[in-house]
Amino acid sequence: MKFPPPAISNQGKRRNSSPHDDLFVKIATGAFITLTSPIWIPLWILLLPSRRRRERRKREERLAQAALQATIPKEPPPPTDPELLRRRELAKHTNKRSHPKFHLLYDPIGDDPEIGRIIKAASTRAHQEVSGGKYEHLGTCHLIWQRKKEILKEDHGITWYSPREMNPGFIFD
Repeated sequence: MKFPPPAISNQGKRRNSSPHDDLFVKIATGAFITLTSPIWIPLWILLLPSRRRRERRKREERLAQAALQATIPKEPPPPTDPELLRRRELAKHTNKRSHPKFHLLYDPIGDDPEIGRIIKAASTRAHQEVSGGKYEHLGTCHLIWQRKKEILKEDHGITWYSPREMNPGFIFD
């Protein structure tokens, strides 16, 4: 079956077509393909001006910053105990370095052999009482040190300062 030839006007062109139709179709097709291609879609979404998205992002950043600030432990107030200040100064001069980068101070009262054995026994007892010999969660060291301090004060009359008290600028887990 033969199809009739397209209707041709007296100028030799197809009827109902203007010189701008072909250009418009080419531009529209190119724009459609460009805007719907997988490369442009994410860029187009990102470049959309969205006040709500910016405000939500800023609000989430503020909340995250506030949550982070809440988790940072507050530095203890400056000590008023003159004995603690004296022991810190003594520890700065007598403590051995246990780590090459950090010089953590420990209570120099533990350097005495007799008191050192008592402190070691109290430390073991406090560790067993608080956590059953294991570190259960973060912050257990503070509970162990508090119990150790109580044991030494109640049973032996020894005033012992924890590493937290001796090193106020450090954060212990």
